[in-house]
Amino acid sequence: MMQDFYNKAGSLISPGDIFGELPYIRVPKPLRVARKFPGSLPKGIRLQGDLHEIFEYGKHSPSPAFNFDPPGEDVLSNAKMSKAIFLTWGSEVEGDERSGQLHKKEWLIAPVFHLGQLAGRTVYDEKTGQQVNLVNAIRDGKSPKYFPLQPLPGDADPHGYYVDFRRLCPLAATHFQGAARTWRLSPPALNDFYHQLIWFFTRREIFFRPITCQGCGGTVDLGIVFQGQAVDPEG
Repeated sequence: MMQDFYNKAGSLISPGDIFGELPYIRVPKPLRVARKFPGSLPKGIRLQGDLHEIFEYGKHSPSPAFNFDPPGEDVLSNAKMSKAIFLTWGSEVEGDERSGQLHKKEWLIAPVFHLGQLAGRTVYDEKTGQQVNLVNAIRDGKSPKYFPLQPLPGDADPHGYYVDFRRLCPLAATHFQGAARTWRLSPPALNDFYHQLIWFFTRREIFFRPITCQGCGGTVDLGIVFQGQAVDPEG
């Protein structure tokens, strides 16, 4: 088990920070557009919130017509809340904060879920041709889709968590103002996290573990530099 898997979050929001609860969004098809109802309700009818008309894109033809140019239309989406790991690079965060237009910026998260919720589930292992325990497969780093996280300090749940790279999601930057964050991935854990994220996008495992020399059969240290280029992309 990696020592110091987590560090205390710093004063500035940065990649690897773990937020306590943020929404992640999925927009279903058909796309449904919500527009504020222009009329008024009869006297005596009380409504909490705003009244909207819902239009289905491709089916309805509202007036004025749909306009998805900025700032775009308000659409209905499925939203869930979960812990999340922050992904947007720190320099971009600082630039967005200095811009004075944080409400127009988006930052990227990867949602985090309890490993215990997957207890008893199995998944097909292409290498062995057998069904294997999904929790063990995630903990062993056998799938590029999921990154295992150790239990957070003080957790009563011993199972830990996992990051689901399939649900990467942009959120309005204002969601992060005042959002709870106590811990962040330590540098070694964040490095492993990035390696697996690249594996998820490329399905190429080079750089993610020691490389075997085809000539002598020995392993090549990832810290070795060839012609000025570090083998380790984080080097």
